[in-house]
Amino acid sequence: MQLSFSLPCMEESGHELCFLSSPNHDRRVGCNINGDIYVSQNWKGWEVWRFIKDESSGHFIITSWTHDKKVLCSGPDGRVFTTENKEGSWEKWRIVPHPKFEGLRIESVEHDRFLSFSGQDLHTKKKEVDTAWYIEPAHGNHFFISATSHDERLSSSNEHPFTSKNRKSWEKWIVEPTNEKIGQYTIRSMEHGKYLGAEKNDKIIVSENKQLWTIGLSTQEGGGYLILSTEFDRRLTLDENGNLHTEEVGDSNVTWQLEAVLPHTVSGKQIWSWVGAGVCSTILAVAMPFAVMGVVGAMGFGAGGIAAGSMGAGMMSAEAIAAGGGIAAGGTVATLQSIGAVGLGLAGTSMAVGAGAATGGLVSFGVIKATKFGTEHERIAIDEPEKHLPLCSWRLWQ
Repeated sequence: MQLSFSLPCMEESGHELCFLSSPNHDRRVGCNINGDIYVSQNWKGWEVWRFIKDESSGHFIITSWTHDKKVLCSGPDGRVFTTENKEGSWEKWRIVPHPKFEGLRIESVEHDRFLSFSGQDLHTKKKEVDTAWYIEPAHGNHFFISATSHDERLSSSNEHPFTSKNRKSWEKWIVEPTNEKIGQYTIRSMEHGKYLGAEKNDKIIVSENKQLWTIGLSTQEGGGYLILSTEFDRRLTLDENGNLHTEEVGDSNVTWQLEAVLPHTVSGKQIWSWVGAGVCSTILAVAMPFAVMGVVGAMGFGAGGIAAGSMGAGMMSAEAIAAGGGIAAGGTVATLQSIGAVGLGLAGTSMAVGAGAATGGLVSFGVIKATKFGTEHERIAIDEPEKHLPLCSWRLWQ
């Protein structure tokens, strides 16, 4: 699973949301329902961590995204566990490029011990064996790709691409870096596994063959991204009827937004809230779910996503534009979709309102200026990466 270079990183209140992954063993560090540390093969909500940087020292506090009071901690004996103390010295970490291996080295500031996973347990130690880590963005490079000025998403069947007002499985794409050149990616349908491509006659296709796309920040007033066929040097666009094609870089002002898709998650506190709400009233427990789901469903929030042309679709577009292309976790749209997505009843609805949906997340655009497109001369200007890049772009650190 190769994750982002210069794609938008997930941010929440200025802190990055990332997976903490051991490349040697293909395992992620997680925080379970009780708030305890574990290691697994999953890329899900319990494996997402919030990295909070102290700008004065450069050190990090690492907290569970799902169980937000739980902080990653290291003891002097090498034990790794969680506490609820964000001010303690044992909870501070130093994150730097690994001097010997590809990846990052994560060191306990207090004990000068390196975070390590041997394949059996997570611990810290003095030696550097098994101490390389990958920090990957929480969205896992999964995006809805939406036209900035249109309520249209890039979509695909197994045979051909098109645009849709939905935000369902056919509209989810995996945008993968080539790891060879900054700004170049493949765009693959999450549902069908086929790659987005272009032909010489400006036709857009999907196929088993990889095609490269150059993605960069637009210099236009409305912002967003330009997506350019690397082979044909022509930009992805759509006409007034939503038909996809490519054209010369300066022919239109169509730009795209990358709306991140986060993994679903639920905390122990939220689950207990279900139980508490469920035993309050048998009548409410039976009657209210149908009332709530009826209203939410009528608004267009359902198990398969947000229905095209619905009130929910309009709300989603308005919130995405207002947020610069992202949907805020815990916001109105994210919460309603959380309820609709899993058919939550009274207790589940309480959970969703309290925690918000995990299908959204606020995307930070412009954190990196790895690639920029300029339309003044219908050319592309490639900028050098900024020095202070986010954690998930560690591969670009110098």
